[in-house]
Amino acid sequence: MGLNLRLVVPLVYAAAVVVAFLIGQTVGSVVAIVGAILVAAFFVITARSRQRQ
Repeated sequence: MGLNLRLVVPLVYAAAVVVAFLIGQTVGSVVAIVGAILVAAFFVITARSRQRQ
């Protein structure tokens, strides 16, 4: 039984955003924006790789 990355990635992102906002609002905003871009890129890449299979 392996990790389901499509479930783990958003949960890790959400945890990172919460921790970053606890540190400071500016840090939280930066982490939220950069993290959202990275999570979106992850889902686009995994969707394309699934289409190739």
